[in-house]
Amino acid sequence: MARLHTCKESALSAATLDALEATRINGKLADVYLQFANSEPAIRSYLQMETALREGSLSDHDLECIKLLVSEITQCHFCLSMHTMKARKAGVDTETQLAIRRGDTLEDPRLNAMMSIVRHLYTQPGTLDSSLLEDARSKGITDTELLDITMAMSTIFFTNITNHLNDTEVTLPEAPPIG
Repeated sequence: MARLHTCKESALSAATLDALEATRINGKLADVYLQFANSEPAIRSYLQMETALREGSLSDHDLECIKLLVSEITQCHFCLSMHTMKARKAGVDTETQLAIRRGDTLEDPRLNAMMSIVRHLYTQPGTLDSSLLEDARSKGITDTELLDITMAMSTIFFTNITNHLNDTEVTLPEAPPIG
């Protein structure tokens, strides 16, 4: 059960309603967005960052892999479920999804370098190891993509930890166990 108040649409500013418009499904806003709207500047900033990501250098495939890995690291079950479904739609097969979540080496060297950076930045304090950066660049990952990776990490971390605060209910099929 959600621990944050579910805002009424009628109480939200026009700017917030405009920002939320793209998230409507069948004309309805998901409760989780109405709970995040307790801070209208925060939800608007988050949605602006998500819009920027979709306009950025990373494919939906890359973005969903990043979001899946961060959600696994933070153990956000709501986001794991959501991004399992979105990753499938973005062409990430089940075996790749499970390998990402387990931390296995991936067959795609570029994606593997990307996941190594994400995992390292979340689990190792301090500056990114130079060898990981050199490996990423050798796999064709540009500085633009590196910045978009960190922005993707930021947006999903915001939703992960806000879902932990909220105790957001998982309403989608749960992500398969990584066993």
